[in-house]
Amino acid sequence: MSKGQVIGMELEVVVSDPRDFGTIHGTGPFFSKVLQVHGEENVPGKGSILLRLKTPLEYEGVSCEFFVASPRLENENLRSLIEGKEVFCNLTRIPSERAASSNPFDLSWWRGGVGLIAALRRA
Repeated sequence: MSKGQVIGMELEVVVSDPRDFGTIHGTGPFFSKVLQVHGEENVPGKGSILLRLKTPLEYEGVSCEFFVASPRLENENLRSLIEGKEVFCNLTRIPSERAASSNPFDLSWWRGGVGLIAALRRA
């Protein structure tokens, strides 16, 4: 899979956890677009993508627009999105200034905040 096949892809995000997110916003689908790809997207359990929600949501007092998503299960990979399969991912909310940085995938600064578990699939 080339990164070019994923960049620009529109995805549906269906949130399963945390439950209070679903109580507030519903589970989705929320529509997003892939802005960047990082790492080994063909290797199970590896790789990540930068997502931008088409409609930002407010949750826990912050605007949730940008997320770094990575496969949740070690046997899943992001290539499955191209094949039309659903991929369960961990989503880490990042602020817009991080999304615009030279390395939005660096989460070493993250010490908690909005994190979601969601299924991603092609829109």
